[in-house]
Amino acid sequence: MVLKFQKFFANNEKRGVEMKKILVCLTVLACCSTPVVFAETFTAVSEVPNENVQITKNVSKDPYFRFYNVDSQNISVSYNNLSRDEEKALLKNLPSYEKDNYKYVKKVQKLISQNRWNEVFYKYPNFYPAYIQYYDYYHSKNDYQKALPILVKISNLNKYNNVLDNSSIDYNLGVLYLYNSQYSQALNYLKKFEYKQDENIISAIADCYYYTGNYNAAISYLKKLPSMDYHNKETAYGAYYALGNSIEANKYAKSLLSTNYNFDNLLKVAQTCSNNSDKLTYAYKAKGMATSDRELKSVNHIIAGLEQKKLEQRVVGLTQFVKLPKWVDYEKQIPSNVAIAELSAKQDEFFKNANLYLNKYKGQQLTNAFNSLNQDFTNYIQNKQNQYYQQQQLKAQEELVQEQQRNNMLQQQLLYEQRMRNYLERQNFYYMSRPYYYSPIYHGWW
Repeated sequence: MVLKFQKFFANNEKRGVEMKKILVCLTVLACCSTPVVFAETFTAVSEVPNENVQITKNVSKDPYFRFYNVDSQNISVSYNNLSRDEEKALLKNLPSYEKDNYKYVKKVQKLISQNRWNEVFYKYPNFYPAYIQYYDYYHSKNDYQKALPILVKISNLNKYNNVLDNSSIDYNLGVLYLYNSQYSQALNYLKKFEYKQDENIISAIADCYYYTGNYNAAISYLKKLPSMDYHNKETAYGAYYALGNSIEANKYAKSLLSTNYNFDNLLKVAQTCSNNSDKLTYAYKAKGMATSDRELKSVNHIIAGLEQKKLEQRVVGLTQFVKLPKWVDYEKQIPSNVAIAELSAKQDEFFKNANLYLNKYKGQQLTNAFNSLNQDFTNYIQNKQNQYYQQQQLKAQEELVQEQQRNNMLQQQLLYEQRMRNYLERQNFYYMSRPYYYSPIYHGWW
């Protein structure tokens, strides 16, 4: 018995030691291990990871860039994919800590090659080359909205790692802020490169001033350019037009029109001509180039104002009193369902007849002609209003019929459901009220 107890205690002692060892190992693992993240739980990220991630000493020393080709000016890195033999040769000559760095880089690059960006920044939040590749990924897609915050992160990282050219980073930040319509921020960076007298930079600065409302500054920078391209001329036109300088604005509008004869440029010229006649000439030309209801509506508004003004000037010169019809009074009464094209044609008809009567008649004859014009358009408006009301009534009747049909269907459904409930209640009552008796034939209770 003594021997048995000695063996028992000895075995338990061994087991206790082993259990202690296991517990120690589990504790160490719990403290040191990182969470395991599976690739399928991640999706492509839409923004740069946390800007406030603390930068470790490892990153500041940058032990990983030796395994990359760095293009400092263009803000890009490319990983050196080695063959198996080249990898063996490399590892043979590397010290142990460099081998660890190489294996670390290889793990990261495997994830990057699969565009598993979320996983990259979760597992390796301070890996600088990954941010550069991430920036290049979106920049190559011309996705400047997503590229911008990544470049901001790179700019912060580069303060600790002078791997990239800081001036290149600042220049690209300026361009990206401009592309993202953040003009004040863009100016802060682009102004640093003003000394270079580069045409693209000067043009970009002019754009920033224009979009921030500083039109005089925009013009002063445009004047520094030896010649203006189409975009610069558009900016110059917009700046002069905003400042109320119609003469200079008209000059650039005509220059734009000579390059690109289209609706917008015709309208620009029309709006900046010095006299009413030229304004109308270009406005009607623009109307002939209109390709949408929006364009037709906008140019009609301009033409109506100019034509009405011309009629009023002619009436002032008459010796007798004449009540001049106004197109705007008719337009207000025309129902909204009338097509823009039809409304445009009626506007042309109104002003054509009004000008014709002024040229053809005088005195009472002119008054009678205007009364006739007024009556014609009053009848037209009344007819259109009647059509509109009839359409509204038909629409209301159709909606009423549809509502009635829906109500009928609902009533039928309710009746059907009530019949089913009644049937089920009768069946339930029948079975619940039947007396139970024992059948020797079926050997059961019935």
